[in-house]
Amino acid sequence: MRYGDFASLCERSPLPVCRVFGDAVLPTCYPNSYAAGSSRFVNIPDFVISIIAFLLMVYMGFRANRKLAAVGRREMALLLSLFCITLVLNLAGADFIFSSSKANKWLGVVNTALEVSFFWALILFGFVGFQILDDGSFASILAIIVSTAVIFISIGYIAADTAFGISSGLKPKASDPLYSPGLFTVYLVFPLVAIVIYIITQCIIVVKFLAVRLPMLWLLGSLVSFAVAQVLMFVASKKICTGTDNRIDGAFFATLLDTVAVFCIYGFWSSITGDDSEEYAGIYKF
Repeated sequence: MRYGDFASLCERSPLPVCRVFGDAVLPTCYPNSYAAGSSRFVNIPDFVISIIAFLLMVYMGFRANRKLAAVGRREMALLLSLFCITLVLNLAGADFIFSSSKANKWLGVVNTALEVSFFWALILFGFVGFQILDDGSFASILAIIVSTAVIFISIGYIAADTAFGISSGLKPKASDPLYSPGLFTVYLVFPLVAIVIYIITQCIIVVKFLAVRLPMLWLLGSLVSFAVAQVLMFVASKKICTGTDNRIDGAFFATLLDTVAVFCIYGFWSSITGDDSEEYAGIYKF
């Protein structure tokens, strides 16, 4: 596979970003589809697990807001809210195919921008514990919202330019319609960089400033869940689909495990900012 080439990825996996390249770009195997008016419902299992994940994230956000003395509770609620929005757009952008090709492309653009924006927000959340800005303050929340919005717009433009040829600079050539190094970099490489930065910041907090090591299991669980999700989505989705007679594919397991990964991030944060335990009292006060 060439760097920047989505052909083999979109052939094997039902990635929302593939919608950017057009309606005809579908995996060779996907779950049985059903008509829904002028649209088609193409992935019921992923739709169901996405709704369950959304409800779980709402509950976790509620729990985070109730931890009144916990450092970064508002930032955590913001991160969970962004993941909820991503799940909702994923329902429309990945589980349905609409009759309008333009609408499908725009949903692919928005999905792509949201997913990348989430990882940017994850980087910022990783630095909350260092108290560069007072957690929960107007400045902290505004910095996350504004910078994430800038990333969303920037990535959205890259994806839209790739889809519609706004400037003709990023739209793939007709001879190589799924080749987009720019989109490949921001969609696949940047999230990996974001995860590495987040893991490093949290390891510094736990190893250098805290006297506990158990929370690292939460971090490890998140990393493993995310890694397995990517393997099932990018490598095994086609085999899962054919092996289950088009009943389910890698998207279902990817959504499930991505949700587990976010849950583990919440568990890690909760375990080192417990506001009801003397063991963790003030541990973020460097």
